[in-house]
Amino acid sequence: MQIQSEALKSSQEKELSATRTDQPADNLTDEVARPSIDASQINADQLPPSVYHAIQQAATSFGDSVAIKYILNGNALGPKNIPFKQRAIHQAIKLLKGKTFAQPYREITYKQLASQVTQVANALKHLSLSQGGVTSLLLPNFPETYSALWGAETAGIANPINPMLESDIIAEIMSSAQSEVLIALGPVPGSDIWPKVMAIKDKVPSLKAVISLFGDDDHSSGSVPVYGFHQLLEKVSSNHLACEPPSQQDTAAYFHTGGTTGLPKLAMQSHLNQLSNAAQVNLVLPTEQGDTMLVGLPIFHVNAANATGLGSITKGATILMTGPAGFRSAEVVPNLLTLLNHFNVSIMMAVPTVYASIVEQLSEMSDTKDLDISLKIAISGAAPLSPALKHKFSQLTKVPLIEGYGATETTAVSTLMPIKDNAVRQSVGLPLPLLDLQIADIDESGNLVGFCDTDQVGEIVVSGPNIFKGYLEQSHNDQSWLVDSTGKRYFRTGDLGRLDKYGYLALAGRQKELIIRGGHNIDPKMIEDTASKHPDVSLAAAVGRPDAYAGEVPVLYVTLKENHNVSGESVLSFVTEHIQERAATPKQVIVLDDMPTTAIGKIFKPQLNCFQVESVIKTALTDVEHIAGVEARPSKQHGILATINVYNQPDKVQNDIDDALANFALHYCIEYIS
Repeated sequence: MQIQSEALKSSQEKELSATRTDQPADNLTDEVARPSIDASQINADQLPPSVYHAIQQAATSFGDSVAIKYILNGNALGPKNIPFKQRAIHQAIKLLKGKTFAQPYREITYKQLASQVTQVANALKHLSLSQGGVTSLLLPNFPETYSALWGAETAGIANPINPMLESDIIAEIMSSAQSEVLIALGPVPGSDIWPKVMAIKDKVPSLKAVISLFGDDDHSSGSVPVYGFHQLLEKVSSNHLACEPPSQQDTAAYFHTGGTTGLPKLAMQSHLNQLSNAAQVNLVLPTEQGDTMLVGLPIFHVNAANATGLGSITKGATILMTGPAGFRSAEVVPNLLTLLNHFNVSIMMAVPTVYASIVEQLSEMSDTKDLDISLKIAISGAAPLSPALKHKFSQLTKVPLIEGYGATETTAVSTLMPIKDNAVRQSVGLPLPLLDLQIADIDESGNLVGFCDTDQVGEIVVSGPNIFKGYLEQSHNDQSWLVDSTGKRYFRTGDLGRLDKYGYLALAGRQKELIIRGGHNIDPKMIEDTASKHPDVSLAAAVGRPDAYAGEVPVLYVTLKENHNVSGESVLSFVTEHIQERAATPKQVIVLDDMPTTAIGKIFKPQLNCFQVESVIKTALTDVEHIAGVEARPSKQHGILATINVYNQPDKVQNDIDDALANFALHYCIEYIS
């Protein structure tokens, strides 16, 4: 079934039905359910030639208007509303060290942003960045992070990297990208980024230079020189670009991404991809010039970089950045209601846990009748939004909370729920303008059998101007694309879904997360949804446990709501009683204090898979002597690779290990320690 771009309703009404009906009204017309949108204004020939041109055009149009407001933490409410201690610390650091990293509040105009983007591009060329050369970014959320991102895209290709990754993973990403320059946060108290830089900068063969934000020049530490960010920018022009600007088809960025297992892949996004997705989002959201967009997700993630970052700038809105760690910055989440109202925030995108915090704050208030929240709309993504949380948030705030769906490979956003929706079931919305989204029936060899009918589950495949160019490493593109009978190329998302009669997309799990129990495919979402109905469960994640007989069996990890206490056995009894498919009944429920998550709040299932692999191996090797320990980690080649540490090198131990694990589908290696 094919759903074209006009399927998304561009409503700006601040009104929402508290709960979605199970079935649409009988008299609902197709035009009401899927009103058309004029997408001609976001065709490629109507968009700027590049991201750089878009920023310069914004500077011309919006000039001295504020492009970015930045708060160091949730207590900084503007230049006149900064706690004395924060102000004193900033002044002391500035006076003694000449550094401004502790500045509690900053504002950057459109002109200033455009000038700094030009300076970054010129500085990179000054350091002999080659044509199409890659600049990696290892930065928390600072205003300079946006300048570095867009400046790197102007001079060549930007490669934003999650600074919370381990140094060896960072080095591998940079080596894969053949990075020539690294822009990283300098030696700032409380940050471990600079020690990581020092550990890897001489290990990336292609690296020519490091630029240190809030740091100084240092040409003495190793073979790769270090340049202070602001000192370097002072040496180059801020109003004249010293290189040819890029075009729409040029590669703008390598964003790292990953599947459910394995190390990150590099997704290549063009300037047209980024411009298109920003324009698509702007066309369907009620964003207007002068609005304030709250940005609390990390800029190394495509949402903050493209959808809410570039999208806001091209619309003339103001970005409110919530500190270096975004929503994780000090006092941000506890003060969210204050921040929303003080800065008159119009739109925000966040993960469900952030909205749960707002609901908790509101629930503790004695009276919310006179509550006036400035938000036009709130958007949830990156993790499933429960109907109960959506209803409670909208009930308390009178603000629509809608859900979206997207991926790095779609530049950021693929679908959004209209403010007034007519979905048949819980949904993540309708495809964005110009995006062709289909549900595909794909055989075991990866060939397209056909496109599914209404309400049939299949793999979500997408085609359109926001779909990335492909993965940098060619092997990652294998089985990632489909071509239909007309020659049209679709990206395989790996996600399972179905479309209802009006074109609303409902997710049905991820194909690569399927648990295969004795040849029976089990969708972990079924288990997770059942567990989430338990009154004490906060988060639920089901993964497969290697099994000698069935190949895999499902196990379930849960975290509990605050001040709730229940055993894993109790949750297992509940799930067993309510699960719709017997084969999906988990063998075990494990209660965790904290669920492993990514930097943007997604549950990090590879870690849970690793826990299970370690547990299986330890159990299987109980009677094998000389075992010192087992550690499982994501592996680029094997998905998950377990390392079995063995004391000394007895002749028999390797055979004993091999025999004990012979019936498991596992990848492992043995390391001997003295």
